[in-house]
Amino acid sequence: MARKRGGPSGTGRKQDKAIVCPLARAEELGIRQVIDQDGKLTGDLPEPDLDRETLIRLYEMMVLVRAIDERGWTLQRSGRVEFWIPHRGLEAVHNAATIAFTMEDWIFMGYRHPGTLLLRGAPLVQLFAQYFGRRDEPFKGRRLPTLMGDRRLNVVPMTTQVGSYIPHACGAAWAAKIKRHDTRFLAMFGDGSSSRGEFHSGMNFAGVFKPPIVFICENNGWAVSTPTDVQTASATFAEKGDAYGVRNLRVDGNDALAVYAVTREARELAPEIGASLIEAVTYRMGFHTSSDNPDLYRSKADVEAWEPWDPLVRLRKYLEHKGFWAEAEEEALWQRCKDEIQAAIEEAEAMPLPEPASMFDDTFAEPTWMLEEQRAALLDDLGGKA
Repeated sequence: MARKRGGPSGTGRKQDKAIVCPLARAEELGIRQVIDQDGKLTGDLPEPDLDRETLIRLYEMMVLVRAIDERGWTLQRSGRVEFWIPHRGLEAVHNAATIAFTMEDWIFMGYRHPGTLLLRGAPLVQLFAQYFGRRDEPFKGRRLPTLMGDRRLNVVPMTTQVGSYIPHACGAAWAAKIKRHDTRFLAMFGDGSSSRGEFHSGMNFAGVFKPPIVFICENNGWAVSTPTDVQTASATFAEKGDAYGVRNLRVDGNDALAVYAVTREARELAPEIGASLIEAVTYRMGFHTSSDNPDLYRSKADVEAWEPWDPLVRLRKYLEHKGFWAEAEEEALWQRCKDEIQAAIEEAEAMPLPEPASMFDDTFAEPTWMLEEQRAALLDDLGGKA
């Protein structure tokens, strides 16, 4: 959340007397909404035309993503997973954006977006096999947990260097346009990515060549420990698109219906106008990673201001207003999610780990002499065990 200059941060600035969630000032701040914090249709956007089945699927996936996060955190804290990137409070953006695109479209995802893979058809056990670094997952156990993807599902994996894939997404979309394919592209990244050169290169390219791509900047208030007002002098992240001639807007990132509506519209407009930059205003409720301590740089009042705008609670209330959901279904859903996660954990942990020497595989089409020497040295240290 953007603060007044001189407000609180990890740099020792004085604490504001009161913190107001920007979503409560959506109209004033140009943040598009469909529902308010009570799930009522009071926003400036019309209710999207989503059927009951799709709405429930969206909500169930958001709950599953929340449940994955809760279990993943305990797995990391107990030493069973090496690293964890929490995503509590951010469930609406990537799930709603994913269903706004077709299965034929390509998605460049971030590291807080497990629902994208699941909505595309990846089995839950595949995610946990990746979290545990097992040999038979798509990346063969070689990547940090939560850095996922699967080209079989048209989902390009996240890279450790945030935002570095933005030019690649532009290039892929440009190639589709040159070939006259109807494929559209979605690239999701955090607000911290806008401070990297790749963001600006991508925006400039998109403004000039108008590839069929939608950029979603997930503004969760913090670039690790850097607050928005220290990260940029711009009033919004969306307006950065103005400099490059890229259509842009802001949306309530905790309103799944609003995210879907603006993303779907941007996708439909892409062949005609090219790229759109959507700033999804949301908040990271938990830690940046399992190596982080947010208490060192943000206040309890900051988090409390966002709690009433929880994306799961808002969508559930909306479903209840429509007669699509009830308390019994809520309890059954959470229990089902926990049971499915437990089964996936047991299956994934039983899978074999990769052999240490496999780290040299797939680096080049043909192994180099340097890699062969390194592999031999490793095997010698391991007593000949691969």
